[in-house]
Amino acid sequence: MAVNYSSSVTWLKNYRGEKGISYSFVFDPQTDLFRLYQVGSSYGNYPPTYIIIDTAGVVRYRADNQYNRFQEMKTKIEGLLRK
Repeated sequence: MAVNYSSSVTWLKNYRGEKGISYSFVFDPQTDLFRLYQVGSSYGNYPPTYIIIDTAGVVRYRADNQYNRFQEMKTKIEGLLRK
């Protein structure tokens, strides 16, 4: 899922449609998720931030200020699913 707090819901829907993005977008205007997972420039990191969180809410993977982490994340998820 993608999380955003600065754009409007309408803009996010349009962007998702224009880019053909199939995953969910969450609009977080109160920045609760950003604070919880310490995402954003106030925490010293900049988009994109990739985070894998298990069902217990434990962060199992994080990559800040990096692009194209999809294969790395896929490998991490596969490893977590085998446990």
